Amino acid sequence: MPYFKIETSQPLDKAAGEILLKDASAFLSGLLGKPERAIMVALSQGVPMVFNERQDPAAYVELKSIGLPPEKAGEFSKAVCEFIEQAISVPADRIFIDFAAIDGKMFGWNKKTF
Repeated sequence: MPYFKIETSQPLDKAAGEILLKDASAFLSGLLGKPERAIMVALSQGVPMVFNERQDPAAYVELKSIGLPPEKAGEFSKAVCEFIEQAISVPADRIFIDFAAIDGKMFGWNKKTF
């Protein structure tokens, strides 16, 4: 049950936000090899951000999933940065990514845990 949260200073109109959500879901499905029906994507756009003393476009991304393999974090970081760069024009050096492997016993869905 992957969760992909994108928080960005980039303002997006409604249509662009909807496209980003759909594209992010498909991207994550391909990256993790999990079905889209199991993926949740959240978007917060137009969030005021300062990084490296500048307010240039920036993004903070969370990628959480049961069984997320730590040894693939580098590979995932490259892929996520490339996706964000292409999707919303935030350069890789202005993107932070928080990876978290979730213990299924501590993750609930549909009135149960995994």
